[in-house]
Amino acid sequence: MIHLTIGVRSLRIAKLSYLKAVGVRLLAGIPVFLLVTFSATALSSLMPGSAAQLILGENATQAQIDALNSRYGYDLPVWERYLGWLGRLLQGDLGQTMFSQQSVAKLLVDRAAVTFEIALLAMFVSLLIGLPLAMYTASRPGGIEDTVLRAVSSVMLSIPTFVIVVLLGFVFAIVLRWLPATGWVSFSDDPIGNLYYVALPVMCLSVHQAAYFYRVSRSEFVAILQEDYVLVARAKGLPTRYILMRHVLRPASPQVLTVMGLSMTYLLGGSFIVESYFAVPGIGWTVLNAVSSHDLPVMQAILSLTVVIFVVIFILVDLGYALIDPRVDVS
Repeated sequence: MIHLTIGVRSLRIAKLSYLKAVGVRLLAGIPVFLLVTFSATALSSLMPGSAAQLILGENATQAQIDALNSRYGYDLPVWERYLGWLGRLLQGDLGQTMFSQQSVAKLLVDRAAVTFEIALLAMFVSLLIGLPLAMYTASRPGGIEDTVLRAVSSVMLSIPTFVIVVLLGFVFAIVLRWLPATGWVSFSDDPIGNLYYVALPVMCLSVHQAAYFYRVSRSEFVAILQEDYVLVARAKGLPTRYILMRHVLRPASPQVLTVMGLSMTYLLGGSFIVESYFAVPGIGWTVLNAVSSHDLPVMQAILSLTVVIFVVIFILVDLGYALIDPRVDVS
C-alpha cells in the first residue's frame, strides 16, 4: 500500500512537471507570436500597391479605392489594425479572404493538411533511408560503402532545394513522364491518385533531409560504438544487429529527436519552394499568392499558424528528451 501511494504521488508530480514545462514554453512563445504577427501587419503597409486596387481593377477611381480601404480598415493606423485583428483572433475569428470571401479558418485547415502530408511523408522517407544507412556504415567505418555514402551525402547537402526541385521535376515529369509536373488530388478523393501527385514533392524534400539524417546519425552512431559498454557487448559475441538496435539506437535517440525537430522546420520552410514550383495548394503556395495579392487576413493567419507549429515542435522535442532519457529533467 505504501509503495502504491508513493507511485501515485510520483505520477502526479511527473504530470505536474510536464504541465508546468509546457506552460512555461507556451508563455515564452507569446512574445514571438505577437512580434511576428505585428510585423506582418506593418510590412503590408510598406508593400507597393494595395489589395483594393487589385480587387477593383485599374479603372477604379481613388474614391472607390478609399471606400474599400475604409471598409476593411486599411485606412487605420497599423497598431489599431493589429489590435482589431488580435481581438477577433481571441474570439476565434480569422476573417475572410479579400477576393473570394472564403473563411480563412477553413482555407487554413485545407491547405495545412496538404503541407503536413508532404512534410510528414518526406520525414518518413528521409528516416527510412538515412537511419539504416547510417547504422550500416557506422558499424563498418572507413569501408568502401562508408566512403561512397559520405561523398554522396556531402554532394546532396550542398545542392540547394530549388535546384533539386528543378532537376527532379525535369527528369521525372518532363523527360521520363513518370510523375505529374503540377496539380494535386486529396487523399480522401483518390488515395492512389494522391500518392501519384505527392511523390515528386516528397522526393524533392527527402533528398536533402535523407543526407542530413545520414550524416548526423552516422557521427552519433560511430561515437557510441566506441563506448565501453558496446565494446563489452562485442566481446561477449553479441550479434552486430542486436548491438546496434539495443545498445546504439536508444542512446542516440535524443540526438535523432533533435534532428527530427529541426528537420520538420526545414520541411515546412521547403514546402514554399516545392509547392510554388509544382502548383500544390498547400500553405507555401497559399502564402505566396496572399503576398502577391495583398491578402492580409490570409498572411496573418498563416504566420500565426507557423509560429504555433514551431513552438509546438520544440515543446514536443523538449518533452521527448525526458520521455526517452529519465535522467533528463523536464523542467
